[in-house]
Formats: sequence, structure tokens, C-alpha cells
Amino acid sequence: MPRDNRLFMTFPNSFWRHMKIRPLSDNAFRTFVEMNGYSREENLDGRIPVAFARSQWRKKSLDELMRNHPTRPTLSIQSDDTEGDVYVLWNYAEHQQTAADIAATSQTNSRNGAKGGRPRKKRTESEPVTGSLANGNQSQESRVQSPEIDLTDVTDLPESSHLGDRASSRTDLSEEVVSEAKRAGLNDLGAVLDLLEPITGELNPRHGIEIAQIILRRARTPVLQPTAYIARACEKREEIRHIAIEILDIPGVA
Repeated sequence: MPRDNRLFMTFPNSFWRHMKIRPLSDNAFRTFVEMNGYSREENLDGRIPVAFARSQWRKKSLDELMRNHPTRPTLSIQSDDTEGDVYVLWNYAEHQQTAADIAATSQTNSRNGAKGGRPRKKRTESEPVTGSLANGNQSQESRVQSPEIDLTDVTDLPESSHLGDRASSRTDLSEEVVSEAKRAGLNDLGAVLDLLEPITGELNPRHGIEIAQIILRRARTPVLQPTAYIARACEKREEIRHIAIEILDIPGVA
């Protein structure tokens, strides 16, 4: 099958359940998705001129997106000396490719092309040839779209860790949520929750999946040992808290 070369937006599978998204009206939800798509097409990094936005989407829906959280709404207005008034999509860079991401990927591809192609990853003797990828439910095409660049200080962590080798004995997880975790590449959700909850407090299992997906999505290369990788990422406690509080806005995490 030929590769689909169109641009794509990326959202967690469960983003529609987020506390700021689920209560939205149908039109506000559609406005949010369309704004992300337009920003990605035009490389606006989530900053859309107010005048243009109001010509495309209902002001009522834009206002709804600005009121869906008292301190961290989905949308806000900023004034810029060069851009004028712009709507800003919060946390846009956490989910979509930015202009800087695209430039970095293009530069990497150019360097690799000049060397005769993308360099092969060196494999240690103990590393398996195959394994669970970071995002088990993504297609090959969507993985190609993801930039292999350093997004935050959680990237470039070694995959191995004694903290991630143990299995969890938790029995309070439903078959549905366990299946959802496995589709995301998490074969032992209980162990992942055991790693996250000392930092975040008790989590809804689906919130744990969302945090894990963000951690794994930031890896520069496919993660073959997700639990071990997450264990190493949890050593950066403040970054995990940032994901839970600022990005996912999970209730109860302080």
C-alpha cells in the first residue's frame, strides 16, 4: 500500500474523555479539532489570528473553549506586537508537530540522505530484534510522521531498569482497561500504575495510560521495553507531575 503523504493531527485515543473536552458542545468540539488541523496545515504552532478565526468558526464556540477551565482553558487570546491578537491553543506542541519539529526533521532527513540513507540503530547483544513499540495502536504511516527529535528532558532515557522488571500483582483492573492498555503497548498496566502513583497519587487507570502514552511518544526511537522505559522516566518526578497537571489536567494531582 502506498504511503499516505497527507499531514496528520495526533490526539490520544481517549482525548474526548478529558475533563475539558467531554463537556464541550458538538460545535465547540468540532471547532477545536478544525483549529488544530488548520494550525498544522499552515504551520502556525497553535496561534491563529483572531480576525481569521472568527471568520471561520462561531464566536460562541470559541468563547466556550476559552471557558472550559478556570485557569488552563483549551483556548486563550494573546496580543503580539507583530501578530496582533491571536487565539492560542494550549499545549499544542505536546500533541502536534510544530514548525521547529518539521525543520529539525527535514534537516535530519537531509543529513541522512547525504550519507546514503537513515543510519541503522546499533543493537546490543541483549536487545531483542522485535518487541512492543511505544504506540502499539499506531499505523506504520503515522509512526513515520512522528519527528525523532528531543522534545523534553524525558527523551533519550535508557530502556532498561531494574524498577521496570517486576510484574504487578494488581487485580483491580477490568479486562476492558487492560485491553486498552495493551493496544497502547502497555502489557503490564498494573506495573505502570505502581510506578506512576507514588508521584501522582492514586490514578484512574485510563489516566495512567494517557501519561504512559505521552512518555513513550516522546522517545526518540521505538521503545522495546515500555515498562522499564517508564520506570526510568519516573526518576524525573517533576516532569511526570507536569504531564499529569499541566498537559492532562488530571483531577486530584497536586
